[in-house]
Amino acid sequence: MSISKEKNIIKTISPKNAFKLIEEHQNDSNLAILDIRPQDEFEREHIHGANNLDYDGHEFRKKVDKLDKEKNYLIYCRSGVRGEYFMGIMKELGFHQVYNILGGFVGWKISKLPLET
Repeated sequence: MSISKEKNIIKTISPKNAFKLIEEHQNDSNLAILDIRPQDEFEREHIHGANNLDYDGHEFRKKVDKLDKEKNYLIYCRSGVRGEYFMGIMKELGFHQVYNILGGFVGWKISKLPLET
């Protein structure tokens, strides 16, 4: 799955499409993977190449607002619910391309996709 040339793509994609996106853009510094789970969960296991941006309530919006809005983001939480919510916040803050993983980290694991421990 390639990153669209269009601006303003804010959508949820399947774990397998997320994996394809990561594979196709593994050497592309314009794609950032954000794990928004608590830091202890991230440290146990996460998607290779992900950075932890621990969801911590109201501070999350401030953290996200400091990110480069021109980059493309793939985000995930534990089950996909917070990811969906924060994808909306990222849209409000002016991000142009944000992809949320359907089912979050749980969906990724169920799909038996690679993890970093």
